[in-house]
Amino acid sequence: MEVRLSLSLPRDRTTVPLTRRVLDAALAVFSVTKDCRDDIGLAVGEACANAVQHADSGADYEVTVTIHEDRCIIDVVDDGVGLENAAAVLDDVPPDAESGRGLKIIHALADMVELRSRQPRGMALRIVKMLTRTTPAFS
Repeated sequence: MEVRLSLSLPRDRTTVPLTRRVLDAALAVFSVTKDCRDDIGLAVGEACANAVQHADSGADYEVTVTIHEDRCIIDVVDDGVGLENAAAVLDDVPPDAESGRGLKIIHALADMVELRSRQPRGMALRIVKMLTRTTPAFS
């Protein structure tokens, strides 16, 4: 079994905590541990904050969450300016920087991260996190 949530959100900062709360509630229903939910919440919060900051003015962004028995897959897609070289961004941001640390945080929390440019513009970020549960999945 899999559960899929799709959100189409306006480019507005208030959507970041909203998305985190919706995702946390869904994961709690499936007995995902608080520590695991916190990691996912922080990662999705950073991803959404990046989409809000970098998407075109007035553009919506999309968050799709797929919860499987053993993992959670989060796709955040926007119509922003994109990145030429995500690896360079990760290398160039010092740990004490005021901004630009979102991708580093996401990489530290996730089991897999994929960032790709979309044509003609925009970014697609996929975050995969293996789930830890307090009880068996989907019981």
